[in-house]
Amino acid sequence: MTDKNHCCRISFPKRAFIAFAALAGVRLAGMLLIPLNETTEARYGEMARKMLVSGDWVTLWHKYGVPFWGKPPLYAWLSAAAMGMFGINAFAARLPSLLLSVVMCWLVYDAANRRHGKAAGLTAALALASCAGFFVAGGTVMTDPSLVFCTMLVQIAFWYALHDDKNPGFWAWAFFVGCGLGLLSKGPVALVLPGLPVFFWVLIRKQWKPLWQKLPWVRGTLLTFAIATPWYVMAEIRTPGFLKYFIVGENISRFLDPHWKGDLYGFSHAFPYGTIWLFALGGVFPWGLVALKWIKTRLKDDDGWILYLSLWCVASLAFFTFCANIIWPYVLMMQPGFALLFAEYAAREDGFMRKFVPMTALVTALLGAGAIFGFRAFPQKLANDQADIVAAWKTTTPAKNSRLVFWSNRMEFSAEFYSDGRAEVTSDAPAVEKLLHDRTRDCIITYAYNEDTLPPGVRDAFHEVTRIKNHRGTRILLCQ
Repeated sequence: MTDKNHCCRISFPKRAFIAFAALAGVRLAGMLLIPLNETTEARYGEMARKMLVSGDWVTLWHKYGVPFWGKPPLYAWLSAAAMGMFGINAFAARLPSLLLSVVMCWLVYDAANRRHGKAAGLTAALALASCAGFFVAGGTVMTDPSLVFCTMLVQIAFWYALHDDKNPGFWAWAFFVGCGLGLLSKGPVALVLPGLPVFFWVLIRKQWKPLWQKLPWVRGTLLTFAIATPWYVMAEIRTPGFLKYFIVGENISRFLDPHWKGDLYGFSHAFPYGTIWLFALGGVFPWGLVALKWIKTRLKDDDGWILYLSLWCVASLAFFTFCANIIWPYVLMMQPGFALLFAEYAAREDGFMRKFVPMTALVTALLGAGAIFGFRAFPQKLANDQADIVAAWKTTTPAKNSRLVFWSNRMEFSAEFYSDGRAEVTSDAPAVEKLLHDRTRDCIITYAYNEDTLPPGVRDAFHEVTRIKNHRGTRILLCQ
C-alpha cells in the first residue's frame, strides 16, 4: 500500500481531529504571540485590568475617572477573573473568548450529532471553528464572543425546550438564563437578535401553543431580570446617566443614525445599507462559496429544523441591513446557525463531507499561521500596539513613583495595559512641563512626527533611549 493510499484511508474523525488540532494550535499561538492591538482589544483588555486591580466589579472605566457606559460587564468579569488566576497578560485576557468558543463548538456538535450522527456533528463544529470571523473573535478581548454564546444558548435552548423529550425542563430554564446573561453581555440587542428567528419560526409553523406551554414565561422572565437587573441598578447608582446613554444611545441611536454624534468613546462606522451581507460572506470564509450550492439544493424535514436554521442565518443580517452604523463582529451571531445548516447539507452529500470538510477547515488554520508569521516578521508594518516600546521603558528600571507619559492626543490603551496602568496620555504642554520639576526620572514616548510639538525645554531635558517603528510610525522613548 502506498503512502498516498494510506493517507486517503485515514478515517474522517481522525482527519477532523487533525484539523481541530491545527485550528487550536494556531489560535493559541496567536493569543500568545500577538500583543493586544489598538483600539478594540487594547481598550477592552485595559478596562478588564482596571476592574481587577481596582476591585470595582460594577463600573467599567474607560480611563481613570471616566466611566465606560458603552457595554455591560460580562466580558470584563470573565477577562478580569482569568487575569486574576493566570496573571495580567494578553493570553489570560483572551482566554475566556477561547473557552466560550469551545463551548459553542460543542453545542453545534451536539445538535448535529443528535440528528445525523458523529460525522455531521464534527462537520458542524469544524465549520464553526474555521469560519474566519469566529476564528478571529475566538481569541480576542471583545464583548462579542460572550454575546454570541448567550444568543446561541437562547436559540439552542428554545429548540430543545420544544423538541427534547428527555429533559425539556432543563432547556426551558436555560433559555431564560441565556436571556439574562445576554442582557449582561450587550444589553437589549441580545434579546432582539435571537428573538427574531424564534418569533418568525413560531409564526410560520403556528407553534404558539407549544411556545406558551413548554416555556415558563412568568417565572422565566423573573429569572432573566433577577440575573440582569441588579447590575443595571447598581451601575446607574454608581454613575448616574448610564441608563439613558446605554439604552437610548447605544441600543437605538447607534443603529438608526449613520452619523450619530453621541458616541462618547469612539466614532461612528457608517457603511452603505446592506453592507452587513458582504461582512457575512467574509465572516463565513472559506465556507461561503460552498454554501452557494444551497440555492440549488432543497433541504426538507418534518419538524421545521431547516426553517429554524435558515431564519437563524438571515434574521440578524436582515436586522442590520438597514442599520447604518455597523461593524464586522455583528455577523458572528448567525455563524452557529450557518454551521448547523452547512452540516445538514453535508449530511446529504456524504462524499463531500468526508473528502473536503477537514481540508477546507485547514485553510483557515494556514491563513491564521501566515498572519502570525507576518506579524512577528514585520511588526513595523503590521503592529498597532505599544507593548514593545513599553518593554523598552521597563528595561530602564523606572522607579515606582516615576512617570511614563505618552505625548499624544489619542488614548493608547495598550500602553496603559502593558505598563500596568502607569502610562499617561497628554498633549497638554503645561502638564508635560511639570515633569521637569517632580524630582523623579521620568520618561516620554512620542511619535517622530509629533516630536517637534514637545515644549523645547522638555525635549532638551530628555535624552533618546530607543526608536521602534510600527505601522503608525516611529516611536521614540525619551528619558531624563
